[in-house]
Amino acid sequence: MKMVKCYIQYEKLEEVREKLFALGVPGLSVAEVKGIGKPMSQMRAHPESKTSKLPQFHPSLEITIVLESDGVDEVVEALVSTLRTGNLSDGKIFVLPVEQAIRVRTGEKGKQALY
Repeated sequence: MKMVKCYIQYEKLEEVREKLFALGVPGLSVAEVKGIGKPMSQMRAHPESKTSKLPQFHPSLEITIVLESDGVDEVVEALVSTLRTGNLSDGKIFVLPVEQAIRVRTGEKGKQALY
């Protein structure tokens, strides 16, 4: 199993949700978050620049999906094609291993806990 974490702009949420459920993802979670992207890494590269304005946090959404490993590539491709505009703040996607999933209500484990 894998966990896909994706950071997106608010206005993309409905389009992403529709795409993911059309692919058959077992479910997803959405949380409001704040983050700083590339401008901060550019400041680290040029710390001598005292005139640079300190980057500010920007609100975005974090989508978390846990699914079977064989469906990850399709989900990531759908996310990229939906989110990519070519502009800053298009988002980030991370794929992480999941050792175990447990549905608390029933005690089901593994992929049975996902569906």
